[in-house]
Amino acid sequence: MLSSHTSSGVMPESLVHWINESADQMLKQIEFPKATDELWRKFPLSQLDLDALSNIQYATNVTEMTYQDEKSDEKYTTAKHFLENILKKANDNFFALYTLRHAKQIYFYELNEIKSDQEYYDFQCTLSANLNGNVVLLISIPPNVSVKIRETYFSKANTDQLHMFCSLNYYHLGAGSKLEVLMEEEYDENLFHFRSLFSFQERDSSLNYFSFPKGGYRGKQFYRPELNGIGSAYQLIGVSSLVKRELLDIDAKVTHLADHTSSRISYKTIVNDRSHHIFTGNLAIPSHAKKVTAHQESHNLSLNKKARAEANPKLEVMAEDVSCTHGATVGDIDEEQLFYLLSRGLTQSDAKSLLVAAFYEEVVSKIPFSEAVKSHISENIRKSVLGN
Repeated sequence: MLSSHTSSGVMPESLVHWINESADQMLKQIEFPKATDELWRKFPLSQLDLDALSNIQYATNVTEMTYQDEKSDEKYTTAKHFLENILKKANDNFFALYTLRHAKQIYFYELNEIKSDQEYYDFQCTLSANLNGNVVLLISIPPNVSVKIRETYFSKANTDQLHMFCSLNYYHLGAGSKLEVLMEEEYDENLFHFRSLFSFQERDSSLNYFSFPKGGYRGKQFYRPELNGIGSAYQLIGVSSLVKRELLDIDAKVTHLADHTSSRISYKTIVNDRSHHIFTGNLAIPSHAKKVTAHQESHNLSLNKKARAEANPKLEVMAEDVSCTHGATVGDIDEEQLFYLLSRGLTQSDAKSLLVAAFYEEVVSKIPFSEAVKSHISENIRKSVLGN
């Protein structure tokens, strides 16, 4: 326990009802995504029977964060303000609105620095077998506070029935604050999953996001960070590990709205079997933003000729006084490196495992969490793509 004075982060039913109604009205104003839409042209929407999935019961189990609640009287007002901002940003994002429309509970936390031997705040979400899930998580970091959060999302099915999980996250960083988020996802092979992540950053704040998704049947993720304050910084680092028939489509767009802001996207993917991964990175800088530094890179490793990985870098740069770079690679295991390891006495399996580990360990090593956490993530990736 962090403090004797703790509180649940669950918002009142009146707020849930309000956002359900508000999102429903907005959904009526837009159409369901089409395969011809740029954001959805690689995603198999024809396989998604939303009406059938909507009839499945919702059941999501959440292990809440333990946190010190010092401003409980203001929680409702602040949470509603955040939700109003999300509605403005998500007015054309069907599944973000769909998540808000079907939300059963909304979780809101204002997190201060942990004053104990606990390393991070822990938020866990488990989807019951064969059912649908939905979670909305709002996080507020006060000015000049540094916080770490570990978020875990898990599902497991015991039949071939398709089901769906929709989630929405919003992070608000006060001036001078720092937030480091470690997100782990592990889904069953019959799950459609849709995730929308929004963030708002004030002056000199820093948001570092470390993402490690695996599993699922078909998945789509939207990253929509906004750098609103002078000197704010954002970083997205991650590794996707896909096997079997899994598909994950990630669309990340970083918008710089203030001077002297910086962002970095560095994402890696490992695909095996018949899996398919798509990563689209976009840097958006309007004409008024000055002294902006932005970089994105996407590196993809294929372990099977039938697996597919796509990297789509984009730049929407309207300003002149900026520095923007991008890069992308897609390839197989280096045959020369493999031959070298085999010539040193390693087996084919051990040599391949070593080269794959070298690919993703560079990312895992950058996680600002304990060695035990890093080891856990590394082992999960290895088992996922190599099966041993």
